Amino acid sequence: MRSNNSGLTRRGFVVSTGAFAGAALLPGQASALSEKQAVDLINKVLADVFAIIDSGKPESQMLANFEGIFRDYADVPTIARYCLGAPWRTASSAQQAAYTKAFQGYISRKYGRQFRKFAGAKVKIIRSRDAGSLGILVETSITLKGSEPYAVDWNVSDRSGKLKFINLIIEGISMLATERTEIGSILESYQGNMDKLIAHLERT
Repeated sequence: MRSNNSGLTRRGFVVSTGAFAGAALLPGQASALSEKQAVDLINKVLADVFAIIDSGKPESQMLANFEGIFRDYADVPTIARYCLGAPWRTASSAQQAAYTKAFQGYISRKYGRQFRKFAGAKVKIIRSRDAGSLGILVETSITLKGSEPYAVDWNVSDRSGKLKFINLIIEGISMLATERTEIGSILESYQGNMDKLIAHLERT
């Protein structure tokens, strides 16, 4: 499939910046995760992502497939809870469940549209290393024709009980930090109304 990097800027892939200081994001139990396990997971993620990109399917079908990527490989409940922050504790159990489901669709569509711009790109694993409480950091490189490589890094953890990625860092920009800011801004615009936040995510 031909490379198409129209409109894709190195800082435009993710809409805002911020440092991720989410050590408290994860449960405290010990992890036996190895670097090989983390690398194997990301290899599977990348293979599935590029299979979708190169499938030639309509955008609606691609985005549905990208939601499968996040459902299968990302720790969506943990990511969603972190991105909501303190309001999670005051939300009802029904709201928590509805928000998590809506967040999964929202994040899949948002990042799926961006991943589509990597059609025809070359990808490789650079290295992996222990990231302490954030699991294993797997560094990858994605290169579009005529462009410098993009640094795309993944935090992988098994502390929730399953091997999943918990963060995606593109050119130093953290998905977790970006989305925590974004979700907070949306919720504030609705004066803290969780139901309106959920409805917003469902239609975005």
